[in-house]
Amino acid sequence: MSKPKKPIGDARDATQGVSRRSFIKGSGGLGFVLAAGVAPAFIREAGASKMREISFMLPWLFVGGHGFEFAAQSVGWKKRGLDVSIARGYGSGAACKAISAGKAMFAEADYGVMVNGVAKGLNNVAIGAKLQKSPIAISCRKDTGIKAVKDLEGSHILQSASSGDLIMWPGFVRAAGIDGGKVKKTIVHPSKLISSVLNKQADCMGAYYVSNGAAVGFNTPTVDFLYADFGLQSFSLGLITTREMIKNDPKLVQDMVDGAMEGLKLQLLEPEKALDHMIAARPELKTKPRKLMLLQMGNTNFLSIGPAVEKNGLGWMSEKDQKGTRDVVIKYMKAENVPQTSALFTNKFAGNVKLSAAEWAKAKAMTAGNDPNKA
Repeated sequence: MSKPKKPIGDARDATQGVSRRSFIKGSGGLGFVLAAGVAPAFIREAGASKMREISFMLPWLFVGGHGFEFAAQSVGWKKRGLDVSIARGYGSGAACKAISAGKAMFAEADYGVMVNGVAKGLNNVAIGAKLQKSPIAISCRKDTGIKAVKDLEGSHILQSASSGDLIMWPGFVRAAGIDGGKVKKTIVHPSKLISSVLNKQADCMGAYYVSNGAAVGFNTPTVDFLYADFGLQSFSLGLITTREMIKNDPKLVQDMVDGAMEGLKLQLLEPEKALDHMIAARPELKTKPRKLMLLQMGNTNFLSIGPAVEKNGLGWMSEKDQKGTRDVVIKYMKAENVPQTSALFTNKFAGNVKLSAAEWAKAKAMTAGNDPNKA
C-alpha cells in the first residue's frame, strides 16, 4: 500500500494584495524604483519582449462553459505575462494523463477522474474548482411525461460506457429510491446520445448538465435529475497541474489560477462578454448557435455557485466536498491506495478572486433559470 503524499499546504503570499498604483505611489514614484535597481514583476513583464508560453488542455470540446478560459487567455493571463495556448481535450482521463506526462502544463478535468488517476500513479493535483456541484445527471425529454425521479421506472435510458452517470448509477438508484430493474438501459457511443433522445428512440440519457444535457435542453424541453441532489455530490471540473509545478513554480500556478478565476468572474457576471472572448479566439464557433453556448455557460455558472466560494473566493474547495469526491471514487470506481485529500487538493492558490454580495446576487439571479429543480 503506497504511503499518502504530504500535504501541500495553504500558505499565501502576504504581498498579493498590493496594487501596481499603490506600490509606485508608496515607493516615491517610478524613478525611485528604477534607481533602486530592483523592479517589481509587473514592470519587468511590461518591458519584456516575449510573453511566457503556457500550454493548457480542456477536458473536451469548445462548449460554452469554457468561455472563462478564453476570457482569461485574452485578459487575465495575458496581463500577467502569460501566452496561454488552449487545446481541445479528449476526455478528462486524457487531460490528466497529458498533465502527468508533461505534455501540457495545466488542464481542466473532472476531479473524480483525476482522483482515480492519481490512485493509479498519475501526477495530478487539483488547484481550483470551477464547478461546486457535480453536473452528472439523467436528462429526459419533457414530452415523455416524466416529472419525478420515480417516473424513471418504465423509461428507456441511454448511457455510454465508462461514463460517470453509468459508474454511479447503482448509487443513484439506491439514493433516489427507484427500482433499477424497472428501467431499460442501453449502452451507446457518446455521439449517439443526443440524436437518439431527440429522435425519440429513447426517453432519457446520462448527461453532463453543462454540455450534452444542455444540448438536449436547447432543442426540446427537458427534465433533469442531478445525481448531486440525491446525495452523490462530488467536485467535478476544475484546474489541475503537477506536484512539481506547485513546488518549483508557485508564482506561475498562482497567476494561472488567479487569471482563470478572473475569467470565471466575468463569465458569471457578463456571460455575453465571456462568450465574445471565446468566439474571437475560435472563429469557427460563429457557426454554432449562440443561444446554445449561452445555455451551456448558464448551466455551468449555476453549478459554479456555492457557499464555499461565496465565503472564500472563486476556486475554493471545501474539505467536505474534497472528502466526498475521494469517497465517491473509492466506492464507485473501486479505487485502491487513494492518497488523502491533502495530497489531491490544495486551496493554496484559490480564493483571491471574490465577488461582492451584490455581484453574487446578480450571478444568482442570472442563473435562476438554469436550476433544473425549477425548470
